[in-house]
Amino acid sequence: MTIRHLSTRDLAERWTISRRTLDRCRWAGEGPRFLKLGGRVVYRIADIEAFEQQQLHTRTDLPANLTIEEPTTLLLKIK
Repeated sequence: MTIRHLSTRDLAERWTISRRTLDRCRWAGEGPRFLKLGGRVVYRIADIEAFEQQQLHTRTDLPANLTIEEPTTLLLKIK
C-alpha cells in the first residue's frame, strides 16, 4: 500500500519545521492544502509537491516562479 497522506508531524519532519509552524500556516491560509479526516489534519502528497513546486525561486530578489527572462515584466508592473 502506498502512503498518499502525511500527518502534520510527518510534514514538519519533511520540512524540518515545527508542527506549530504548520498550525499557524493552516490558520493563515499560507501552506499547502490539507484535509480534515475525523478531526485529524492530513496533507495529500500531491498537494505538498504542488506547494513545493510553487515555492521554487531562481533568484532571491524575485518572487517565486518568476524566471530570469521575465524581470522586465516585474519592473513594468512596479512603475
